[in-house]
Amino acid sequence: MSYRLSSLGRLALLTRDLDGSRELHERGMRQATEQSNSFAEEFARVGLGLVARRAGDLDTAARHFEQSLAWNRRLEADYGVPFYGVTLLLAELGFIAELRGDLPTARTLHLEGLAAAREADDSRAIALPKEGLAGVAAAEGAYEDATALLAEATALRESVGAPLPPAERGDVDRITAALTQRTAVR
Repeated sequence: MSYRLSSLGRLALLTRDLDGSRELHERGMRQATEQSNSFAEEFARVGLGLVARRAGDLDTAARHFEQSLAWNRRLEADYGVPFYGVTLLLAELGFIAELRGDLPTARTLHLEGLAAAREADDSRAIALPKEGLAGVAAAEGAYEDATALLAEATALRESVGAPLPPAERGDVDRITAALTQRTAVR
């Protein structure tokens, strides 16, 4: 039940129904907690972080993602297997740092995520920190680097038949808009 509620929350997030998504993830979290299901709790927690970041509540998002990152790292240590979750969480924390203007921290988080994604050997996972690094590059004025990183990320996603769907393009669209605006000014 918890996974279903949180999955509905993810769908609501994709349709930009942030209030509905938050409510469904909170219900999923309560259900998971009542059942002592730590995996379902983490699924709900990540969803709550995604909602918070998209709502602009960066502090709440960071708290959720930091807690989930610690949990995922313990899981990796216990199982000895890299998980995509670490890459996602590092990317989310990197985007938060970028949005706060802390570019050195954003770069560090995205580079750490890139290393984790390469270890997992997952093209989609590798694309995500490249998109994050593009955001850092754009914010620093390295427009050609940012454009190249976005192109690499797109190619990686397309190589496995998983282009970024429109509902998940928020960061890429934001970075692309910044690049378009900067190059139009030049």
